Amino acid sequence: MQSTLTQAAKATPSRATSGTATDKPATPAAEPGFAQQWGQLSLVLDATQREMRADSPWLVRLRAVQDRALRLYSTRGDASLYHLIYTAGHFTERYSSHHSLLCMVIAHSVAKALNWSAELISSMDMASLTMNASMRVLQDSLAAGTPLITGKVRAEIDGHAVASAELLAACGATDVVWMDIVRLHHDDSCKKLPLAELGDAQRAARVLRRVDQFAAKLSRRATRAPMSPVKAAREACVGADGAPDEIGAALLGAVGLYPPGSCVELVSNEIGLVVARGKRANQPKVGVLIMGNGAPLGLPLLRDCHDERYAVRGALSVSAMKTKAPHDAMLAASP
Repeated sequence: MQSTLTQAAKATPSRATSGTATDKPATPAAEPGFAQQWGQLSLVLDATQREMRADSPWLVRLRAVQDRALRLYSTRGDASLYHLIYTAGHFTERYSSHHSLLCMVIAHSVAKALNWSAELISSMDMASLTMNASMRVLQDSLAAGTPLITGKVRAEIDGHAVASAELLAACGATDVVWMDIVRLHHDDSCKKLPLAELGDAQRAARVLRRVDQFAAKLSRRATRAPMSPVKAAREACVGADGAPDEIGAALLGAVGLYPPGSCVELVSNEIGLVVARGKRANQPKVGVLIMGNGAPLGLPLLRDCHDERYAVRGALSVSAMKTKAPHDAMLAASP
C-alpha cells in the first residue's frame, strides 16, 4: 500500500496551483470577511435544520446554503479548505453544521473528479448537508463531550441514517436519490462491489461515507485531538481490500496528501500551515510561521514545496504550532 499511495501522492491534484517559493511575507487579507462568510453559513445551516417542518421554507433555505457554499468554494477553493479544515481541527462549536459543509465541498470535488452527472452531485450535496439532521443536537453535544454514551444514545447514533431520511420525507423533501443517499451513508453491505456496479444512490453513499469518515478524523472532539491529516488521508484513500481505489485517488486529488489547514514541518526545519494544494498531492504551499531556528513570525513566509529545499518532512499535530496563526494573512495566501 505504501508504495502505491506514494505514487498517488505524486500525481497532479484535481485542482493544481502554480507559483514558486518566496521569502516575501504574505499580503494582508484583501477579503477579511471570507472566514466569516463560512461561519455565517454554518449558523444558517444550523438554524435551517432546527426549522425543518413540513410547513416551513427550510428547503428553500437549504438550497441557498448549498448554492452559497459552492460559490465560495468555486471562487476560492484552497482558502475554503484552509478555513474549514483548520476550524474542524481546533474547535467543536456547531460541529454538526460545520462538518456537513466540509463534507459537502470535499464530496462535491470527488464526484466531479469521477465525472458524475450534475443531478447526482446535487443530490449528494443535499445529502451531505442533511445526513445527520435527526441527531444534530446529539452530534454537537458529543463533540463537546457532554453526554454519556448510554444505550439510548447509542441507539440514536446507530439509527440516525434511517431516521434522517425519514425526517426529510416527513418535512417535504421529494428527491428520492437524496434521501436514499442519507439512508445508506453508513451502510457498507455492498463494500466489496465495484463502484460501477452500484446504483446512483449507493455510489454517492459510498463516497459520502468515505468523506464523512475522513472529515471526522480531522476534527477535534472534547475527548480527543484530531488525527494527523496524513494518517487520515492514507486511511481514507484505501478501499475494502486495503489498497488505494478510485474514490481514494479522487479524494487525494481533492484535498492533497497534506490538506490546507494542516500543520507540517519542512526539510528546512521550518513549521507552518498548509495554505494551498500544490502541483502534486505531496507538494503543497505552506505559510511558514516558525523559522528553522525556532523564531516565530508575525506574518507567514510562503513556501512552495515543489522546491526540494522546502519539501515536506512530515505532518505535525495541531499542538506543534506554538504561535497564533494570523488567519487573515493565511487566507490571503490561499487561492
